[in-house]
Amino acid sequence: MDLSIEIRKLDQIVILELSGRVSVPDLCLRRVAEGLLERGIRYFIINLANVTYMDNGGLGQLCWIYTVSRNRGGDMKLLRPTSRIRKLLKITKLDTIFQSFECEAEAVLSMQSQSMPLSISANGY
Repeated sequence: MDLSIEIRKLDQIVILELSGRVSVPDLCLRRVAEGLLERGIRYFIINLANVTYMDNGGLGQLCWIYTVSRNRGGDMKLLRPTSRIRKLLKITKLDTIFQSFECEAEAVLSMQSQSMPLSISANGY
């Protein structure tokens, strides 16, 4: 099954709902992230609950999103990684880099507790 990505926006955070395979031949995730980054999005939550397969190419795409978003003052968090993906993250030590959450609300709160800029109108209200 090819990768499909559903995009949801919650304030300044984009939630990417992945479904299918995240692998070397398919750079769909990176292309989607590039487009969002070009539009100024810097905060990503990536839901991995429905990912059936991930290889080193998929991990590389996650690393790329994490690095670019952090370099632009944003962040990336993982949501509901499967047991296989958790094992991959542990083997590669990426579990010490990427924060993972089982609950979307907790992932969102962790982003909001960072120094995300507040939206304030011209008159300050």
